[in-house]
Amino acid sequence: MPNLVLEMSEDKTLHQSPAEQDKAKQLSLEPTKPPAQLGGYRITDFVGSGAYGEVWAGINTNTGKQVAIKFYTRRSASDVVQLAQEVEKLVVLSTDRYVVQLLDVGWDSSPPYYVMDYFEHGSLEDRLLSQGTLPVADAVDMFEEIATGLMHLHGKGVFHCDIKPGNILLDQDAKPRLADFGQSRLSSDSAAALGTLYYMAPEQADLDAAPDARWDVYAMGALLYNMLTGEPPYRDPSLSKTIEKTSDIHDRLKVYREKIQKSPKPSAHRKAPGVDRALAEIIDRCITRDPKKRFASAQSVLLALKAREESIAFRPLLLLGLLGPFLLMGMMGVFGWYAYNRAVGDTDVAVTQKAIESNEFAARLAARSASEQVDKYFRVVKDWANNVSVRASLARAFDDEEFMKLRRQLTDPNQNAAPELDTLRQQFRNHKTRLNLQKANDYKKQDMPLGAASWWIYDPYGVQIAASFRSGEHSSTIGKNYSFRTYFNGGKEDLIDLSPNAKRKFTVPENLDERSYATEPTLSAVFFSEATSTWKIAFSAPVYSSDEFVGIVGLTVEMGNFIRFDSGKGHQQYALMVDGRKGPHQGIVLEHPFFSIFKKENGSKLDESLTHCQVDMETLLEAKTHFQDPIGKTKLGVDFSPDHLAAACEIDHTKVIVLGDEEAEALPENKTNTGLYVVAVENYDEIIGPAKKLGNQLAWLGTLAILLLLLVALGLWFLVLKTTRDSRRRLARAFSGSATSGGSSLRSIRSLRRTAKADPTLPKNRDSS
Repeated sequence: MPNLVLEMSEDKTLHQSPAEQDKAKQLSLEPTKPPAQLGGYRITDFVGSGAYGEVWAGINTNTGKQVAIKFYTRRSASDVVQLAQEVEKLVVLSTDRYVVQLLDVGWDSSPPYYVMDYFEHGSLEDRLLSQGTLPVADAVDMFEEIATGLMHLHGKGVFHCDIKPGNILLDQDAKPRLADFGQSRLSSDSAAALGTLYYMAPEQADLDAAPDARWDVYAMGALLYNMLTGEPPYRDPSLSKTIEKTSDIHDRLKVYREKIQKSPKPSAHRKAPGVDRALAEIIDRCITRDPKKRFASAQSVLLALKAREESIAFRPLLLLGLLGPFLLMGMMGVFGWYAYNRAVGDTDVAVTQKAIESNEFAARLAARSASEQVDKYFRVVKDWANNVSVRASLARAFDDEEFMKLRRQLTDPNQNAAPELDTLRQQFRNHKTRLNLQKANDYKKQDMPLGAASWWIYDPYGVQIAASFRSGEHSSTIGKNYSFRTYFNGGKEDLIDLSPNAKRKFTVPENLDERSYATEPTLSAVFFSEATSTWKIAFSAPVYSSDEFVGIVGLTVEMGNFIRFDSGKGHQQYALMVDGRKGPHQGIVLEHPFFSIFKKENGSKLDESLTHCQVDMETLLEAKTHFQDPIGKTKLGVDFSPDHLAAACEIDHTKVIVLGDEEAEALPENKTNTGLYVVAVENYDEIIGPAKKLGNQLAWLGTLAILLLLLVALGLWFLVLKTTRDSRRRLARAFSGSATSGGSSLRSIRSLRRTAKADPTLPKNRDSS
């Protein structure tokens, strides 16, 4: 086995046996006398000690130059071998400014020694201990100097094999110098060389490994990692303790290799302030565990650094090449945007305003038509309530005691669906007095006002005693109590919630005579008819006989009969009706063109998703601009989903004041609001279509201009990148040329070896195969 000096410690000294450690400690504690006095040198101060001996500072008495003297104090044959190994490399590197210079050698001295330059700034390790981490710029400068020095070494056929902070000395300019070549190997050597924990590549930790330039690359990466983070990669105190407890060198190396291979990839350097992506990737590639993926040499590392520097240097040029065209495009964009706003924006405002005015006019027109319908229905129920025959027939019916008894049993609206009342209700429907009343007030289908769905009469307690339906039905609701409805009680909201799972019920007064009723013609709250699958509203009026309230007469109207609007544009322009009154139905869509379309295509029933679509009334009345049709938000009404412009107009009602037996003139000040709204809607995309077409043409021209500018920018970037690549090629050729000097260096080393072998005072070096 080769004569190896192994270094497996992570501290500043080489690995030593316990006895050697005690000796070194004693020497460190008592550095009072140098191992020898040398002619021509005055030894001044103790510098430090290590595995092979001591280092003292001294002064050359002839020149006055301060020097460092390394004594090999172990006084063994291996000392001379170790000295010869270091000296032969230092001789070859004697002209390299990146290496500590050899000044003198004491081959025959006891102990042997050699003299080298002294640097008062100490080592990089001293600087890191005192300063901590280095700024990125300083660390990169230091790293580049070290990489350049190693490139020179590799070019001369020398591998350092033990790069660490303690082996980097700082000269008078604080520039790094490579020192301590005790573990260095020639490129032709096959003898193993072990470095320092956490700076040693995992494949180097093998006694059968042959020296490789990648070992120094790994150590360089670990060194830069330490300068940026404060410690080398993979450092683990538990690993250090495990290695110290392991006596066999093979086991120590195996523990170290396995720990490096199994540990997570180091990442602390990426978090260091100022570390850019390119620098982090250089470090990653230096300290990668797979030597095949690592930089092959220090020259490759320098090329990567140079590429990073050029990239940083070219950034302003790249930014100029990038921002210049975009700045020009931005200026063109400003003018283009201005032109677009003038052509499209102003047109949008003008066309939108015109469309809103058109919608307002259409809404007012439709609302006026609906108002006339409302006035007509109010007049019909008022005239009916004032009809003498109606009053007389009601008065006669209420004189029948048996009929009165039946009516009183049906006064609770909460019992409308009670099965036990079906027999009583059927008896009430077939009662002779009720049938006579029905016959006296029965209107034929052709006699009903246009749009009316039904007529009905209620007694003073809310029981329906007569009804006539346009559909021909007569018996479904007769005998049921509807005093909870607003058209009977004159309130604003039905007193019973008919929705599923509703808990609100009508409270029947103990004294039925106290039940409230409408005292004037009333427009009811809207209600949904399950029979016709449509929203309805009722017009009602109280009936008096000799100033006594005897009942309510009224009619129901389907909401679709109020709107008379056809723009001829189908889905592009249409009208709908909503209930704007406060309550549970506020904003509900009562009528919509899609309702008729759906019924025509799917039968008489509306889908439940269409029956409870609501509009935000506050938004609708305040904005008067963009409108989202709630029917368009359902899955069935997607044809009405586009953005719209809308205008709403409330349907009013003209009250007619009765003065004696004559009606006063219907004056404008007698108008009152119904709370129902007609909303005229128009598709916004259709309105703004011409302006958008113009805008698209401008956008196409702008896009063409941008593409041309992008071509110019790409041309500029191509020139910049080509210049960068040419610069890198020249740099690579320059580095390649510098690496060819290794042959002469190897010849010098071989000559030195032959001289050493011929000297009988020197032992044979078995480590120089």
